[in-house]
Amino acid sequence: MRTLLFFFVALLAASQVVWSQTDKALLRQLAEENKKSVEALALYPEDARLAILEASKYPEVLIKMKNAQEKTSAAFRTLIEDFPRSTQTVFYDLTRYPGLIATLVSRQNDQSAMRQALEVLPAAKRDEAFGVAERQIATLAKIDNLMNTTQRTFDQIIAGYSAPAQAAFRKLLDLPEVVDILNEDLRFTVLVGDLYKEDPAWVLHKMDSMSLAVAREHADELDNWKKNVENDPQARSEFQSAAREYATEYGYTDDLYDIVDDDLYYEAPRPAVEYNYYHYNYPYWFGYPWWAPQPCWRPYPSWWYWGFYPYQQSVVIIYMPSYHFMHWYFWHPHHHNRYNRLSTHFVNHYYGHRRSGTTITMGVGEWRNQNRDIISDTWLNDKARLPERLREYARFENGRQQYNAKNPANALTPEKYLEKNGRQYPEMEKSRAQAKTEIQRERTEQDRQRSDWAPPKEPVKPEPAPARVPRTNQPEKPKTLPTQPGREPADKAKPTQPTEPAQRPERPATRPQKPAVDEAKEYHRDKWQEPARTQPKTERAPAPQPKQTAPAQRKETPRQTKPQAAPKTEKQRGG
Repeated sequence: MRTLLFFFVALLAASQVVWSQTDKALLRQLAEENKKSVEALALYPEDARLAILEASKYPEVLIKMKNAQEKTSAAFRTLIEDFPRSTQTVFYDLTRYPGLIATLVSRQNDQSAMRQALEVLPAAKRDEAFGVAERQIATLAKIDNLMNTTQRTFDQIIAGYSAPAQAAFRKLLDLPEVVDILNEDLRFTVLVGDLYKEDPAWVLHKMDSMSLAVAREHADELDNWKKNVENDPQARSEFQSAAREYATEYGYTDDLYDIVDDDLYYEAPRPAVEYNYYHYNYPYWFGYPWWAPQPCWRPYPSWWYWGFYPYQQSVVIIYMPSYHFMHWYFWHPHHHNRYNRLSTHFVNHYYGHRRSGTTITMGVGEWRNQNRDIISDTWLNDKARLPERLREYARFENGRQQYNAKNPANALTPEKYLEKNGRQYPEMEKSRAQAKTEIQRERTEQDRQRSDWAPPKEPVKPEPAPARVPRTNQPEKPKTLPTQPGREPADKAKPTQPTEPAQRPERPATRPQKPAVDEAKEYHRDKWQEPARTQPKTERAPAPQPKQTAPAQRKETPRQTKPQAAPKTEKQRGG
């Protein structure tokens, strides 16, 4: 998820407000780079979309909420970070159920009442939760106090606003990923809010239409993905193997159930308690578990990450694989050799739905862009030769990584390594030449698009030559230094170190000072660029870190961090 720009531009493009052609062209060009956000937001139910639009009218509230959340999530983590990871998981789980922690604290002297309160959890979770609640009731009491503080703070933040606005922000607390999106690029949140203020009925109509269109487009794409994989036994087998490797690396397990929200595949009704366990989100004010490898506002079952679950010696695809799974898959080049058939399906799907913005197209697209200097579209588009080309890429990247491991002081980029070893990778060498041509063509097209909105250039008229400044003759330097009374001429004197003049010139009464506005701007710029200067440069995005099982360490940073790739909502990652 990146910005709300595409939604804003889509509304403007159809708007009855009079805009010049250059205005539309400029905004449309910007929108193409950021269309994913609105597509994800448009897939939310109607009541959520109404809350999003209403909240966009008051960006200052979003800023205050974000500032408060950074402090409260850090305070919550400080309370629990010294406990083992399993205990921290219980604390996070308990916060997801409205009023549960307050109930446990109030019933701390009645074990049977505490167990009764914990019946909202799945049966497999209750004993562990009761043990933690009984032993750590003092910490639960502090968490309850912190919850009350966040509620009072939130009430004060929205107190001065209309009833519809307050209702919208309360609704968004149940969609914390949306609050993150709206805060991510406030410029366009402001623009959407202004447009909604001017003509709310028209905006709602357009958003409803967009919701239907995006839902239909994503459904067709998911159906295409399901058919291609489910009808290819080798791809299905490789997909299952890749999912097991991913689950092993990150420690994902299905400890509650292995069925999904599709009645077609239910063998027995799912208990409401288990549904609620995956339905309730982590509270916005405390955030999701800090060790999560990706933004995860709800504890989804393991199959959600790769989008299928086993069923009668086959696989049933429910969603697109998650964005994090795609990032992990393309980060490891050996997958293109080990799961060659699956890699081929991923790449072919990308070229069949290149502009959709779903998780597969984003994962493949980022990998392609990272290797743009050596991987051409022509090279990837040849379906007949693609499997062997992907194997060659796997050998190429593994060879480069081995070389860089042995020569860390002289590590090579993919392009430099290919320059030195092109004969070993003939298909990659051809791809590199094709990529240069394609990059140049893309730049030409970008210039053409820019000309759609940029003012046309005027013919260059000759300018008179600049006037020559007359040179003044400088006095000739004396060939010998002047002598002082009682001293020998310089050419006869012994060489000595230069000495200061006998008398210093007087210091000016006031020193020239930098204008205050310039000093403020430079300080602001320095602070703004400070994270960029301290961020270590890497050749590519760092690989996702596996889940840890050791107790939390004090040295962990208290703020929630997002993974490399652009934050996306849970709904978008699901396809």
